[in-house]
Amino acid sequence: MTNAVRLGTLALAVLGTVGVAIAQAPNPAPRGAPGSPGLNQGANTGEKVQLSAAQKTAIFIAVSKDKSKVASPPPANFRASIGAQVPASIELYALPPDALASAQAASNLRYTMANNEVVLVDPLNLRVVDIIRQ
Repeated sequence: MTNAVRLGTLALAVLGTVGVAIAQAPNPAPRGAPGSPGLNQGANTGEKVQLSAAQKTAIFIAVSKDKSKVASPPPANFRASIGAQVPASIELYALPPDALASAQAASNLRYTMANNEVVLVDPLNLRVVDIIRQ
């Protein structure tokens, strides 16, 4: 009988330890959320945002309509290239709802306009993930 009690106590101790470890583990972020291995992490995780030509066109049109919100364009000498670091002094903007309606994969990205191009930026690491030219 004492062996059964010892075994029961040991089993409860192990299960209790596992339960505490699970309870203390951080919850994973939802896919696509900042810091998760989701769609919109660009150079942060090595994944690239894959946008179709139609999605890029929709983003360009929506941003062009919304140009009045770009209060501070980047310096004239700023040349964007995919993977390039964007200076912190450049103001980034959230994509307008019209753009996100057809390109949900870009929801975590920010943009700026440079040389009549929409420059999509990963706001977590300030790297250019795509450039949309029309």
